[in-house]
Parts: sequence; C-alpha cells; structure tokens
Amino acid sequence: MNKNNEDSNVGKMKKSDNVRGKSLIPEDDLEYERKRFEEDKNAYERYQKELLEYNERKEQERKNYEKQLDNEKIELVKLKSGVIDKSDIIKEETPEVIKLSKKEWLKNFWWHNKIIIILIIFAIAVVSYITYDSLSRIKPDIKVMMTVNNGLVNRTEEVADYFEKFCPDINGDGEVNVQILSAPLTDNTDDYVQIQQYQEVYLANMQTGEIIFILTDDKTDADIFSDNESDNLLSDVSPDFADNEFVTNKGLSLKGDYIEDVFKYHTNYPQDIYLGMRAPVKTLKDSKDDMQKNYDKAYRIFKAMAEDIKKNTENADKHGE
Repeated sequence: MNKNNEDSNVGKMKKSDNVRGKSLIPEDDLEYERKRFEEDKNAYERYQKELLEYNERKEQERKNYEKQLDNEKIELVKLKSGVIDKSDIIKEETPEVIKLSKKEWLKNFWWHNKIIIILIIFAIAVVSYITYDSLSRIKPDIKVMMTVNNGLVNRTEEVADYFEKFCPDINGDGEVNVQILSAPLTDNTDDYVQIQQYQEVYLANMQTGEIIFILTDDKTDADIFSDNESDNLLSDVSPDFADNEFVTNKGLSLKGDYIEDVFKYHTNYPQDIYLGMRAPVKTLKDSKDDMQKNYDKAYRIFKAMAEDIKKNTENADKHGE
C-alpha cells in the first residue's frame, strides 16, 4: 500500500518538472519581445550618449564664452588705458544699411513721424490764419459806442461816414476807418437775452481805453451821465466851447436839420442825442496815460465836428432868413 503511494508521488513530480521546463510564451512572440527589448536598450544607450555629448558641448561653449568675455574685458581695459590703439578681439559691428525706395522712405517717415507732422501742419495753419486775419482785417482808427435805442442804430454807416470826415489816419495803415459799436442800454424789451448781450458788449469795451466817444440820449444817459462830477463817466468839455450852443456838459448835441441831413434821418429824428467823451481813467486793459493819448486824438475830432455843426447850422439859418 505504501509502495503504491510512493510510486504515485514520483510520477506527479516528474510530470511537474516537465511542465516547469517548458516556456509558457510562444516561440515567435518570445523572439519579437527579445528584439524589441534590444532596440529599446540601444535607443536608450544612444540617448544617454547624445545627452552626455550635448552637455559636454554646452559646457565647452560656456567656458569658451567666458574666456572670450575675459579677453574682451582685458582688451577694453588696454584700449581705455591707451596701451593699445586697436583691438582685433573687440570689433565694431557696422549695422547693415537698408536701402529704401523713395516711396518706401516716405511711408516709413510718415509712420514714425505722423503725429509730429500733423501737429506742425495744424500749427502752421493756425499761424497762417492769424497772420492773414491780422493783415487783412481793417483796423479802425477810432471806435464809437452807440447806446441809443432809436432809429439811429439803423444808420450806423451814415454815422461812421460823418466821423470819418474829421478823423485822420491814426493807425497809419493808409485808410480812415471808424467802427460803430451798437449796444443799446435799455430795459424796454422782453428780450432779456439781447439785453444781456448788449450789456456784455458795453461793459467789455468800457474796460479798455480805446472807447472815448459815446453816443447816447436822455433815455440812456442815466447810465452814462451823472450830475455828480466824481461819478460822471463823461468829461465836461463845455468850458472849451463857450460860444457853441451845441456843446453842453453832456457833450455835443446832435440835433437840427443839418445833422438830420447828414444821418439821412428826417422822420421822427430824436432831438436828445449827444456825443459824449469819456474822461481818462485807468482801465483793466490800459493805463490812464494811454487813455489820455486816445482822448487827445478824439478831442480834435470832437472839436472839428462841433465847429462843423455850428457853422452849417448857422449857414442854414441865414439862408432860411
């Protein structure tokens, strides 16, 4: 019984040894795997070798570059100290000159300078306009402020023509020009915007010493004339014209048939219009001395007009008799 068991065990062991000695992978697959392993191994070894060579090459390049920098520093010190005049190591790099066509050059120039060019063109245009405007604009020899609110505001051309008969070429431009500034001082209207505009024109011009003559009437003289001499805007020139009935403490009275013919204003011509002269004072823009010079020039015109009105009125009265 025991012997049979032993024989059975021996048989099993021999069978197991046969199974262990035989490969489980097919012969073809085994050969493929072996070749693939060899290829991967060779590829890895080549990679390691190339990586080593790359690192060695980079290290050598770094050492060469550092050596070159050291040499250049030594050469630069020699050049600065005057030991040598020229170096073969340090070479000046000449930038490559790019030749552009005329069209390309213009495009390149415009691209880099267009903002500056636009600003220059704008500045030239502004200066040209100002210059042209200054040269072409007619500069008046005198300015007359008209504050009346009657039909005379529609005859500023006739008023200017009459002033120009007695006005010299004060500014020396070869022409005589009188400017009439109309700014009626009245509240007899519902157009408050227009009232404000007139007041602004009046006040702005009163801040200069250019305005000497003021045309006004009884309705607006409250803003111009004051019986209190210290508050009076106008200069009392009546003592200089004692023999001329047309000159009062308010100025030159513009009334009568002669002046109606001059202004071409016959129907309902108001007889309370007079021409006053501002007393010289210091203004925001001009000094008292500057205004005095303007006053002296205006006074000669005022005197000529006063004599003209008196003379022609007296002649008309004589012919009327």
